Amino acid sequence: MTTTTIRKSGGSAITTIPPLISSFLKVKIGDELSWEVEDERVILKALKPSRKKITLNDLLDKFEASQNTRTLEDEQWLNSTPQGKELL
Repeated sequence: MTTTTIRKSGGSAITTIPPLISSFLKVKIGDELSWEVEDERVILKALKPSRKKITLNDLLDKFEASQNTRTLEDEQWLNSTPQGKELL
C-alpha cells in the first residue's frame, strides 16, 4: 500500500502520484487521468490518447522525391525482360 498527503494549492486540494503507481499506469507528466468514486473508493484511470488515423496523403506529405533515387542495378532490373512465368 502507498500513501500520500493531501496539500492545498490555490483553491484545490492536491496530492502526488508515487513513482510506482505512475509506472504501473504508464503515465507521465501531462497525461490525463479520470477520477471516479465508487463505494467510498477512488478509482484512478489513465486516459489513453486517441490515436490519429494516418492517411495515405499524410504519408506522402512526408515523402521527398530525392529520397527515391534509382541505382544502375535498379534500372537494369526494371528494364529487363521476364525470365520465367511472371504475370505482367
